[in-house]
Amino acid sequence: MEQWVYEQYRMRVERLERRGRHTVVWRQQERFLLISADGRSEAEMEERQQMSRYLQAKGMVGVGELVKTTSGTYIATWDGQPMALVRAPLAAIRFRSLGRELALMHEYGRSCPLPITACRRIGQWRELWAKRIDQMEAFWANMLATGPTSPFDRLLMESFPYYLGLAENAVQYVADTELDEEPLGVDYAAFCHERLPQAGWIEGAEAKLPIDWVYDHCARDLAEWVRHLYRQRGLGCQRAVRQFFQDYGHVSPLSPFAWRLVYARLLFPLPYLECVEAYYTAADGKERVRREEELRRLLDGSHEYEQFLASFAEIAGIAERVRLPAVEWLPPV
Repeated sequence: MEQWVYEQYRMRVERLERRGRHTVVWRQQERFLLISADGRSEAEMEERQQMSRYLQAKGMVGVGELVKTTSGTYIATWDGQPMALVRAPLAAIRFRSLGRELALMHEYGRSCPLPITACRRIGQWRELWAKRIDQMEAFWANMLATGPTSPFDRLLMESFPYYLGLAENAVQYVADTELDEEPLGVDYAAFCHERLPQAGWIEGAEAKLPIDWVYDHCARDLAEWVRHLYRQRGLGCQRAVRQFFQDYGHVSPLSPFAWRLVYARLLFPLPYLECVEAYYTAADGKERVRREEELRRLLDGSHEYEQFLASFAEIAGIAERVRLPAVEWLPPV
């Protein structure tokens, strides 16, 4: 790999380390990460580099920066896989709470004057979600016709109608929000993460990596962090969720439009869809066993998650000041 790095980046490697999913490259006390760029386009990488430079110019610490190859691209191929190299400063100690730090990053992103189109996801949730569930519904219908061949197939066949209903509720919730509420300044597109809980900077384990970012409504990050807290702690997540929103709100108070988008995203059964997709694309049996266990946990916990959704306004501490339209079939609080 050292020779490949030199050929692609004219960089003489002093040391290589493996760290989780990434390879750490050291050169003259500078630290770089080789990261999978699967599913990313060159246009997206160019925009992420612009985001990185903008955050650095604003004085945000611990921000990584993409490195171009000798041919002028941000994506290079190693062993058949698209890869990107990120100059990654050592993770800085975070003196702010996660909520405040995230709100600051979002605020900077909202003020960015650069045109961002390839990474833009704001306003696209309904379309993207509908496409995703249509694809899975076609897969499920085909399985009904051919019959199951594994225990996972049977679990999917039985559970999919329920999660299809949840997903359709989420799509309708976004549609109603766009009709009923007026977006405010906080609802402009911001620098967000594809999946905030997977970003290493949260736990102080990594720099802020531009390869993680998209341009979207802040509700994306907020909902995904709340989903993470719930998966960690179940209904015991109330204090952490409320504190997270209070910290965020000190920097960027949320509008009713934003609260409703947070709730819509929590309605959307993303963990279920990702689990099913990961099972059928798994390369080995161990991963399939792990995904089957994950699916069983999701199904076993579905009633508790309904309670969480029904109680969300109370849990987040907004029940007396923000009206979240009720989803009729959820249990009464």
